[in-house]
Amino acid sequence: METTTLPGLYCPFPGKLNPLVEKADRHTAAWVRKFGLDSGNGQWQLYQEQKFSWMVARMFPNADLFRLSVAADFNTLLFLWDDEIDRITLNNPGGFEALAGKMIGVLKGKYQAAPQQDPPLLLAMQDIWLRMVQIGPADWQQRFTSSLHAAFMSNSWRMQHVTSTDDITLEDYMLHRPGIGGANFFLDLAEIMEDVFLPASWYADSLIKDLGLLTSRTICWANDLFSYTKELEQGDELNLVMMIKNKKQVSLEQAVHEAAAIHDDEIRQFLHTADVVLSLSSGHDYPLLDRYILMLEHMMEGNISWSTRDTSRYGIARTNYELRVTNY
Repeated sequence: METTTLPGLYCPFPGKLNPLVEKADRHTAAWVRKFGLDSGNGQWQLYQEQKFSWMVARMFPNADLFRLSVAADFNTLLFLWDDEIDRITLNNPGGFEALAGKMIGVLKGKYQAAPQQDPPLLLAMQDIWLRMVQIGPADWQQRFTSSLHAAFMSNSWRMQHVTSTDDITLEDYMLHRPGIGGANFFLDLAEIMEDVFLPASWYADSLIKDLGLLTSRTICWANDLFSYTKELEQGDELNLVMMIKNKKQVSLEQAVHEAAAIHDDEIRQFLHTADVVLSLSSGHDYPLLDRYILMLEHMMEGNISWSTRDTSRYGIARTNYELRVTNY
């Protein structure tokens, strides 16, 4: 396989680690055992080494212990879910849709998971949801459920194309990528973590939508740059780097740099959009919008710092990887 050097990514945002991360991590370890999510084959030890709690602790640096524990449990469940879905779909192609349908049913109050009847993943998600609704108002619950449903649809699309990308375009992939990675519903999660809620009507505003989409996309492009070698080893070329390489017929080195350029350009678009939003806001609205934008910035920076400083998942942490950071 060709080799290339991973370029630094433009990330001019403040970084901060939630000081409660170790307490939340211990809670999640106990929670995993409670719901029998540890397969007992040493896989959980591998997950612990990947420090999933540190990811949400960097994204949500101001969350209290209850909220951060919810995020740590949920984030860990998502990674466990990803591996479980691979197994389910291998043995039962319709297994993903069935499990996803039940999960949405739990969130809508139309299905109640029960032991001996449902898998531990669903029981664990039901437990997380019961805690989420304590801190998320009704309109937030609806938005989160819609976002999760959209993510399931994007992952269903992914499963149809993961073995062959010949019949999809680069634009198709970029459209579905935030849902595939769950970055779309992580935007909703951030609101209950940082206790930042916009008035319901604001979410329809095109500039607010752009801020959220750019946040989701840049998180995904950074992840694709960090993970493409790992995914290639698994035979998965549904990744921004490999899509650029294959669709544009360029070298791997050029594809990596084009992917990084897309990330950096969208960071600049985010900065411009944030400036416009704040310049158009009234004195009364400005503090809330400023907190909302800072929340999104913590998510983008937190994802990169976790990937390059904390986790063993991509093999680049503590390898002198440096970001191209300008003064904030």
